[in-house]
Amino acid sequence: MRHSSFLLAALAATTSAIPTTPNSTTSAFSLPRTCGGMIYAQIRNNPAQPFPWSLTVDSSAPSSVEIGFTVPSDAVGPCSLMLSLPAAAQVQGGAQVDVTALDGPAAGALVGTTQFVSGESTTINSFACRPQMCYSLGISGGNQGIVEFLEGAGSGVGVVMTYDC
Repeated sequence: MRHSSFLLAALAATTSAIPTTPNSTTSAFSLPRTCGGMIYAQIRNNPAQPFPWSLTVDSSAPSSVEIGFTVPSDAVGPCSLMLSLPAAAQVQGGAQVDVTALDGPAAGALVGTTQFVSGESTTINSFACRPQMCYSLGISGGNQGIVEFLEGAGSGVGVVMTYDC
């Protein structure tokens, strides 16, 4: 009986030391996110286009916009396709945009759908890094709409690829 009383007292003492905040996102072991680099998207049919350039995704266009990234050979990954549009990005129009892989192990697959909104940043998807990573951007689900902003109009503005994060 003494052993069970001692065990209950010890168990009660340890459970009272456990934090009770649900879904706590802070941890003594969390590290700040740092990346080895960031790459701006290039237009696949005009990779030498100087920055900033207008990225327009339009449902009335005959084809989707094709962009690509040349990833440094020393990038170890993951490579994350991101959209970063500060409030000053001046997004014109609005519609959800489908992002489809043009190459790699999932060529032709939908890798994400996102809303291009000023003042927001989002990760569209993360992948193993490859030397070339290319995607098409098109208005989602056959809907009508247009989205336009200046790619590279500031530090990290637009569709970018981060690596080694």
